[in-house]
Amino acid sequence: MVVIITGGSSGIGLSLAKKFADSGHIVYSFSRNVLIDARINHILCDVGSVASIDTAFAEFFKRETRVDILVNNAGIGVAGAVEKTKPDEIRKIFDVNFYAAVYCTQHVIPKMREQGGGKIVFVSSVGSLFTIPFQTFYSATKTAINTLCEGLRMELKPFNIGVGAILLGDVKTSFTQNRKKDFDGDEIYCGRIEKSVSTMERDEEKGMCANRTGKDIARYLLRKRIKPYKTFGAKYKVFCFLNKILPKSLVLAALYRMYGGN
Repeated sequence: MVVIITGGSSGIGLSLAKKFADSGHIVYSFSRNVLIDARINHILCDVGSVASIDTAFAEFFKRETRVDILVNNAGIGVAGAVEKTKPDEIRKIFDVNFYAAVYCTQHVIPKMREQGGGKIVFVSSVGSLFTIPFQTFYSATKTAINTLCEGLRMELKPFNIGVGAILLGDVKTSFTQNRKKDFDGDEIYCGRIEKSVSTMERDEEKGMCANRTGKDIARYLLRKRIKPYKTFGAKYKVFCFLNKILPKSLVLAALYRMYGGN
């Protein structure tokens, strides 16, 4: 099989790429960072740029005649109060986390339909279900991804194209260090912005192993069928179940105590 992974040069994406390559598949990483691994093909791509995505796929289809799996994995984080987050930062996180996934998906649908099937996968987050205060825009992008995934799954079902989202919890990766943090207005919020972000980042540092999680995801994606949503990590499966059965007001109150209060 031929697999494309956006943001495949580090973290979950790199672990996925290595696992697919170890299983004998042809793997392409679309990322800004050059990947030095003979088993993985790298195509330079800034997913925040439509032109860069177009160029990357043009190069890919010069080399390959099919694409079996697209993993929309690239993403960024922005932390700060909604009222203080600058417009360019809001646009950037939606460009990278949501619109890039849309544009990449649009490139592979015609080829997958022509070849009789394929899989399109979105790396989402339990943060799409549990909005963390001062991470609101990140959660908003992942909620948008889930909605896209559901609609696309129904649209593409007659073409044997499977569509699903991966709901991840805390994973220890460089995503934590790369997050854009803006504590502007923290004095207004009585220090709650910095406290909330610090709590979340401590959780991430103690999170699931990226290498192990990537391998588990790769094994799942090699199955014949994929689910609309798949959660990894026992405690996150419990959290998602509780989110279904508990009143939303209770869930938000718990999140406030964990991440939003003094």
